[in-house]
Amino acid sequence: MKIRGRLITAFLIMTIFPVILMLICVTAILDNQYNILTDSYNIKKSSYDSSDIILNPTNLFYNISRRDYEILSQIISTDAQKFLDKDFLESTNQNLKKRGTFLIVVKERKYYYIGNTEIFQKMSGLPLHSTYNEKTNRLTFIDQNTSSIIKSCTFYFADKTLGQVFLVTDFSEMLPRLEHSVIEIIIAFFTILLITGLLLNIWIYRSILRPLSILRLATTQIGDGNLSQPIPLTSQDEIGQLCKDFEEMRIRLQKMIAEQIQSEEETREIISSISHDLKTPVTAIKGYTEGILDGVADTPEKQAKYLQTIYNKTNDITYLIDELAVFSKVERNSLAYNFVSVNLESYFADCIEDISLDLESRNMTVEYYNATDKDTFVLVDTEQLKRVLNNILENAAKYNDKPAGHISIRVEDVPIPPAAPPLYRQLKEDGTDLIPRQTPEEFVQIQIEDDGPGIAAADLTHIFDRFFRADMSRNSSRRGSGLGLAIVKKIISDHGGNVWAESIEGVGTSFYFTLKKTS
Repeated sequence: MKIRGRLITAFLIMTIFPVILMLICVTAILDNQYNILTDSYNIKKSSYDSSDIILNPTNLFYNISRRDYEILSQIISTDAQKFLDKDFLESTNQNLKKRGTFLIVVKERKYYYIGNTEIFQKMSGLPLHSTYNEKTNRLTFIDQNTSSIIKSCTFYFADKTLGQVFLVTDFSEMLPRLEHSVIEIIIAFFTILLITGLLLNIWIYRSILRPLSILRLATTQIGDGNLSQPIPLTSQDEIGQLCKDFEEMRIRLQKMIAEQIQSEEETREIISSISHDLKTPVTAIKGYTEGILDGVADTPEKQAKYLQTIYNKTNDITYLIDELAVFSKVERNSLAYNFVSVNLESYFADCIEDISLDLESRNMTVEYYNATDKDTFVLVDTEQLKRVLNNILENAAKYNDKPAGHISIRVEDVPIPPAAPPLYRQLKEDGTDLIPRQTPEEFVQIQIEDDGPGIAAADLTHIFDRFFRADMSRNSSRRGSGLGLAIVKKIISDHGGNVWAESIEGVGTSFYFTLKKTS
């Protein structure tokens, strides 16, 4: 649930839930008191509702003992002489006492029977009539001294004497019950508010505050540099999404730091490697130069040999510096390209002619075969593509362990797979496609195969990684920076092609890369 939905739910719970519970509690409390009152004072339950205790107490009080009063009125109308029968009066009064009521009978303004003397003595007085009056025949009033409801009825006995019957109901016990009900309602109200607030606090804490605390702790750990502890996803709401975003940020930071550490280690390694590679030709140049200065090279032949060695070592230094400069541009993604459309046949023929001279001087023969159409054009940067060829061929020559090595270069078209038919076609009125079908790009594939020692399967997947060198021996004569193939991969990728290698140890290695054709 979203936070907005939770807040709305919390608002509804805080407003509706207490009201519903309060209605239930008030109804239960009033029903209980109502049952007690109806049982105690002989009230018809069907005539009133429990809410009358609060909403209409006057009507309820007025009708207390109404059924008893109606019964006595019926007896008066049929046989008033019974109210002169002590046994009848005593029996009736005992029955009324069960409901907190008693009888008082008056004859000729004299008290003939008093059902409860103790309460009677506390009463402020009863209105005794000397004559029968139809308007005052039936009265209901309250005695404040005894908290009693009094119902009276005036009539004539058989001897024409005036009689009065008073039905006195003590409701002094009712008031404490009503007060107790009010107290119970107040207690229930505050209890419901307390429970509702407590449940809402627990819910809000578990759904909002607790995830925020976890997120705050996680961000503190991230700020302290601890990126190994994952941030738990506690929900699917906005906080959960925020936790997810922070977790992704943590993973990215962890990856960036790991890459930075790896890059620093690789940089230290390449600096160490290049320093060593530079130190070797510099030492040789220094030694041969001292030999010339000290007169060791005392013949023209020795001097020419020393100078040729110095020249070769200088070329090695130039190559290393050039490789490092190019790779720095690759790292900054600032390697400049000048793409032009060139004829594939003439371009490769010229490049291989230049390269083969150097390879032949190193006892390497080159075989070139072009299986593409003579009019095939490719879009390339001629200088950078030549760098690709030089780097691959340099590796092949450097690692060749045979007295006379062989390199085969083959250029051929990449077969175009048949296009899958469209699921549906939209046609114009003339029957042609509304959306023209795109023509797939065409590529040529260049394969450079040597007969060298091959590359181990464990190393083959890493040869295009920067600073990687399959031969890590410091004493090996096959020195290299580990940048050549990384530069190859970057250049071919920028040309829109792919590069990969296949190798069998002891047999040889084949490098492949593709280039886009131009129309």
